[in-house]
Amino acid sequence: MGFHLSVRICLLLLVFPFVTIACGTLQDQPTIDQYNQFAIKAAELQLWNEAIFRWQHVLKIEPQNAKVHNNLGVAYEAVGKIDEAIKAYERATELEPENKFYRFNYRKCRMQVQRNRVKSLPAEEEDVPNQPRLDGDPKQPES
Repeated sequence: MGFHLSVRICLLLLVFPFVTIACGTLQDQPTIDQYNQFAIKAAELQLWNEAIFRWQHVLKIEPQNAKVHNNLGVAYEAVGKIDEAIKAYERATELEPENKFYRFNYRKCRMQVQRNRVKSLPAEEEDVPNQPRLDGDPKQPES
């Protein structure tokens, strides 16, 4: 019995340093809040790609975090990735439908897309008047 106890103690002494090093390493890793705060600071400095990278990392750990989805939407919108922004805002509103800020961002971004689509419609022919006209109005000659 003494031999087995000695072996266990030796194993424990061999393993203990690795466990403490691993635990120390885990404590040194940034927390979700630290990643989020870093991303917010990056966004404040308009380092949008860095903010996107950090928020994407947070979502790998906490995919149900509505705040991070919303913030990611803001960052995507800032770099012109509107489709990704809409998806991020949409996910934030799905997770927290009562949050008026998430709904506002989602709606605003979708309206921007609609406005851009209208602007990109092909221009009408040059001989068509700029003013709307009534069909069949005798005061306006037929083309």
